[in-house]
Amino acid sequence: MTTIMFITADIEGTHQLSHKLPILPIYEIMKEQGYDVIWGSWNPWGRTIKHEDKDKIIDYYVTGDKGIPGDHTGPISKSFIHPHGLHKMEYGMLGGCMGSLVPGELWYSTCDEKGLRLEYRAKMGHLSKLPVTGWAKLDALFKNTKEETIAEYELNLPYDKTVIYAPAGHFDYASSFDKSIKHIIELFSRLPYNLIIKNGLYSHHFEEWNWFKGVTVPPHINKIQGAPLHSANIDITPLYNVADAMITDGSSVAWEFIGTDKPVVQLNNMPDPATSLMTGPCGSYCSVEIEKGLRYAPHVYGESIVVTKHDECRACGGCVKSNLKDLEAEIEGAIEAPSIHRDERRKWAKLYNKYVDGKCAQRCVDAIKRLGEI
Repeated sequence: MTTIMFITADIEGTHQLSHKLPILPIYEIMKEQGYDVIWGSWNPWGRTIKHEDKDKIIDYYVTGDKGIPGDHTGPISKSFIHPHGLHKMEYGMLGGCMGSLVPGELWYSTCDEKGLRLEYRAKMGHLSKLPVTGWAKLDALFKNTKEETIAEYELNLPYDKTVIYAPAGHFDYASSFDKSIKHIIELFSRLPYNLIIKNGLYSHHFEEWNWFKGVTVPPHINKIQGAPLHSANIDITPLYNVADAMITDGSSVAWEFIGTDKPVVQLNNMPDPATSLMTGPCGSYCSVEIEKGLRYAPHVYGESIVVTKHDECRACGGCVKSNLKDLEAEIEGAIEAPSIHRDERRKWAKLYNKYVDGKCAQRCVDAIKRLGEI
């Protein structure tokens, strides 16, 4: 019988659900089909793969993390990658494996800053090993109704419209949480919209985390938080069906959410906005930023160097850029007039994640079986 190990990162001794979610639906289908599937973990800082049955021979590996140890002669050559996020790390791990199950064409292409031209990057591997599947974790959108999700997450939503604030975790320089959370809570305390606040990895390291945990908020502001280290171990995906708009920063949830054809407002007052938000969807500084002299613009943490004054940058990547000063107006625009940047949003949504139809995990399984000849 074919044995397949599904590997997720073990960070600070904890298995993070956010790293497991991209491959969990694939695991469930293959288990149901009778394959011998097991879970393994590895530590991104160099520890070897860990799993319970040390004597079992592993035929193939499936992971959403950059982190299968060894060179092209070892586990990597028998691996299938289905990226868990939109970090450059995930781009970098494509190629060299048995197959990269990519959410959309952008993953193996270069493009101009407006997404008008795609060019295949040969170093990512032959196209036959780069099947476009969509993100398997978004299949969760088709499991429960909006009402069932509201009940499951025990949300209080007295207003007609709902916004979700989903900042990046504390693991890199992409999070707006520390410089934004007080402003956002004050803003939504007076706006006629429900707010859901959902944190990411390492939230317990935020300077304002203890303040956030203890602050009393109006009943229409919902704080979704687990134990400190496990704050990412609550699945955000079903909440996309509940929210009408999203506020985020450098988190890749932005490009998951636009797959639902709803607006995203991106803050860029995080520690390093130049590398997190202003690099453009292609992963390199776009010509607009260079032309406007923004590539090495002076920056103070907490202040934005947003390029919203340039029309061509307003919704680059399908997400509206904002700072705290303009956030209220941008949210009102996203809620009351969601069609304003719809064409741009839809274009980028398809490039990042071609399918949002509940069948992405099955496409991944079909690709694994085809490429692995199992």
